[in-house]
Amino acid sequence: MSAKRLSANRAMWGQNLRQIGWIAIIHWLLWLAAIVLPMALAYSQYDPKVGNIPQWYSVYDIANGMEALCAWLVPILAAAGVVRYMHEKRLADFIHSLPIRRTELLAGQMLIGWLFLAVPLVLTALVAIGCLYGLDLPWPIGAGDVGRWLGETLVVETVIFALGVMVGVLVGQSIVHIVLTNIALFFPTGIMVLLFSNLPLWLYGFPDGYYLSGNLMDWALPLPIRYAMLTDQAMSAGEAGLLLLLSLLFFGVSIWLYERRPTEAAGQALAFSVLRPLFVYGVALCMCLTGGFYFGQVQRQWGWIIFGYVAFSLIGYAVAQMVVMKTWRVFHKWKGYIAFAAVMSVLFLTVRLDPVGYVRHVPNLSDIEKVYFGQSVMNWQNPNLMEREFEAFDQFLRTKDNIKAVRALHAQLVHDQPLLSRFGNVIVIGYVLKDGTRLLRRYEVPIEPYMPYFQRIMGSNEYKQQYYLLLRPSYSPIRQVTIRNVETGRPVVVLADPKEIESFVQALKQDLWNEPVEDIIRGGRTWQGDIELLQSDGDSFTVPLSSHSTHVREWLQQRHHWEQIQKR
Repeated sequence: MSAKRLSANRAMWGQNLRQIGWIAIIHWLLWLAAIVLPMALAYSQYDPKVGNIPQWYSVYDIANGMEALCAWLVPILAAAGVVRYMHEKRLADFIHSLPIRRTELLAGQMLIGWLFLAVPLVLTALVAIGCLYGLDLPWPIGAGDVGRWLGETLVVETVIFALGVMVGVLVGQSIVHIVLTNIALFFPTGIMVLLFSNLPLWLYGFPDGYYLSGNLMDWALPLPIRYAMLTDQAMSAGEAGLLLLLSLLFFGVSIWLYERRPTEAAGQALAFSVLRPLFVYGVALCMCLTGGFYFGQVQRQWGWIIFGYVAFSLIGYAVAQMVVMKTWRVFHKWKGYIAFAAVMSVLFLTVRLDPVGYVRHVPNLSDIEKVYFGQSVMNWQNPNLMEREFEAFDQFLRTKDNIKAVRALHAQLVHDQPLLSRFGNVIVIGYVLKDGTRLLRRYEVPIEPYMPYFQRIMGSNEYKQQYYLLLRPSYSPIRQVTIRNVETGRPVVVLADPKEIESFVQALKQDLWNEPVEDIIRGGRTWQGDIELLQSDGDSFTVPLSSHSTHVREWLQQRHHWEQIQKR
């Protein structure tokens, strides 16, 4: 390296320390406030007789919210600081006139920015370890926990910083840089939520909640949210390695782009002209999907849904054009929006026409091993949860009659495709086929037109046996029955005699077997009390004493308990 280049590099580092060195100081003070200060306060309030030590099982338990904010915002601020010279025209012209190659210049800026993050973290870790052992308190955490926190936090901050640098090279204004970096952090999750939330509007029966709550979302989880979850889910070596590789990729792409970035891009919203239409149409697309999702949830009428697509996309297109052109006079760009609207219309109509037959697909009866009929996708993903609940709203049914009934309802829904309604009943139909494949659909349907199907399925013994724990073959013996007042919650009748309990449970079972399907669907019971059943293993569950509990009422009247329940 020549003397001129070495001198220029040293001057740049000195300039950075003077102008943005405060970022490192703020970074350190924030971490001291988030981790070390609570330790000091806990020590000042410690009473050996009481033993009031905070139950921090990891460093993230100390101040999880503040820690997540530090790991999220400070790296973005550091990235904005080290590339700020690209966004001011006079400063960009001066820096680029120095005898330093662009690769060396940006690499030096990235290094000093990363040191502004790493050094305060290391110092905070050392101070925290000193507090843990120097204050001589029985802390639940140790040096190993601090080391884990240091490594994971440094990885997360490095990734966010690298992303911020790459975005900074792509744009020409500091404000746009900060905004777009935050958008980039949440974009993968946001676009997936928008896409999957809009698909049920165009593909009848598409179970968006299944995909949004499944493993598909794990890879798209925003880093700030993932960091906040580290208190319960530690970062694996593979995950840390993948994030570091992603950081190196961002740094490498940043250098490659910087070598091709025009100097005159300073002050422009986007540094590369090829990105401007991508930005404009990308914003229009996101706003379009947001409008459809909003009116799809609020109104559920096609007129309003189409209005949401058009109005929101038009607003997004206009605002994006204003940002790119730096003026509000963008209405002459209407031809671009017409082209966008035409493309989106073709895409929506293609999905609606369903060329692959997704909506119309109903498995053959001979291929079905068992069916799933419920109100959510939760137990489809975790079928073991049903065994822990008294009322299992989501059922796996295996009898031939129920498989036929569920398939018949599915085929009728595919044929009718009733209009979306906020007052419809949500049903989830799933199939486990004999070859191991699975198929899932979610529908919102009106109750009355399909009541015969509900009667056939939900009125079956198999369904009710799975719905009610008390009707299943195996449950822990009941050792006490308590009937509580529906208004006060106070016990008015307590049964402890085994023979009385057995007789009462038999009467209660008869009422559950005879419960009308309409009451199960609508919850249309007139509550007159709560029946609490305590099992021998210590667990308990509650059954409503309702207007259709005729056998229970007769049992209580015969023993002169009914009058006690009726008293208010």
